[in-house]
Amino acid sequence: MSLRSGEIALLIEELRPLVGSRVDAVRVHSERLVTLELRGPAGDATLLLSAEPDLTRIHAATWRPPSHPEPLAFQVALRREIGGARLASIEAPGGDRLVALRFERPAGPVSLLAELAGRNGNLFLVDGAGVVRAMAGRNLSQRRALLPGAPYLPPEARDGDGEPPRFAPVGGAPFPVSAAVEAFYRRLEEERALSAARRRLREPLRAGVARSRRALEKLADEAARVPAAEADRRAADLLKQNLHAVPRGAREVAVTEWTEDGPSRVTLAIDPALTPRANMERFYRRYRRIVESAARVEARVAEVRARLAATEALLAELESAPPEALPRLEREARKLGAAPRVQRPPRRRVEKPAAPYRTFRSAAGLLVLVGRGAAENDQLTVRVAKGNDVWLHARGRTGAHVVLRLQKGRAPDQESLLDAAHLAAHFSDARGEAAPEVVYTRAKHVRKVKGAAPGAVTYSQEKGMALRVEPSRLTRLLLGEADGEPS
Repeated sequence: MSLRSGEIALLIEELRPLVGSRVDAVRVHSERLVTLELRGPAGDATLLLSAEPDLTRIHAATWRPPSHPEPLAFQVALRREIGGARLASIEAPGGDRLVALRFERPAGPVSLLAELAGRNGNLFLVDGAGVVRAMAGRNLSQRRALLPGAPYLPPEARDGDGEPPRFAPVGGAPFPVSAAVEAFYRRLEEERALSAARRRLREPLRAGVARSRRALEKLADEAARVPAAEADRRAADLLKQNLHAVPRGAREVAVTEWTEDGPSRVTLAIDPALTPRANMERFYRRYRRIVESAARVEARVAEVRARLAATEALLAELESAPPEALPRLEREARKLGAAPRVQRPPRRRVEKPAAPYRTFRSAAGLLVLVGRGAAENDQLTVRVAKGNDVWLHARGRTGAHVVLRLQKGRAPDQESLLDAAHLAAHFSDARGEAAPEVVYTRAKHVRKVKGAAPGAVTYSQEKGMALRVEPSRLTRLLLGEADGEPS
């Protein structure tokens, strides 16, 4: 239910004493629900603007809605643009239930426009040039293209609805009409919240009733198999008495059964693939299985019937339960397995920090690690490289540390060494030179000097390599760069 045009006009007239107040605080409680804390000549006041579907309204408030769990983008924009600004006017410019709050500030005038039209309500922050700076929710109008950065187009002007106001002013209240409007919408919101809370419990309870009824149907089917079990026991007894007369491989056998009325001939269907004794044991086994399950079925039926009765009782109580009874009903429903699912917050994905090196592979399949920068060179050389790995660097140049990974006790093959040297030259100041010099040594002979700049190291037992750059080799290496860390 939304305010009528005449009711909005009454409220605007009542709120005019707030003109001249400064915005002390701005809060966005849900997507299209805003409160402004005002301080000025008329005293402190809270002004509520709502463009929520069927709850569109404006009034002075004595109660502040709950805060949104996370700051919304519209709140950030409003606090930036109108925080501390002076309310210059409140008016209805003539559009369909459009209310304009105009603010003055050093950066120039700005307006908060509230379209309070039923299901299509929205809030817009518009600058002095009439351009939309921010909007509470997405544009619901089919006729107007309203986007941040675009000119604001007001709704089509309409005549008032002509219906009389529905709210009787509350005597003694600072804002009598607002007090009546606030009380009405508080009741409406409480009723809707109660209805939603009941609906939240109703659906799983109904599902629980349906599950119990389906379970009883299945149990009834199992119970119906018990009489058939007696036929299996009878067949087993007859076979036991006539095992000597049952030929192997027979599909059926005719035996004599002695009853109170005298002897009678009974034909039994048996499995030709089994021996007479095995057929007898199969009948007995099937009989025992069904009889043993019958006791379990009986206990299970009693349990399911009790749960069904309890669930149906909760469902009946729910329809008239007051708000304070709902937590108890949910606890009882949870014990019966018929409560709403607990909404767990999504797990935050922990971003794994990027490795301090880039990863390549030599032609022989060996890993070649290349430091990403000066600090990363230190991490690669000091923390990642193992003593037997080969460490390479362009001699006398600023560039990446390169590590050729080797298994313990293994020497590098010539092709892998050339591949690593090409990368050391490419990721250094020697890039583009035809014959740079590269030094290499075992990583255990490289030392970080205490207090030295990032990437600065000393090394010993090095060998030099006058490299002749092969463009095709370098291209192969660069195209084969691996993503992520090596396994």
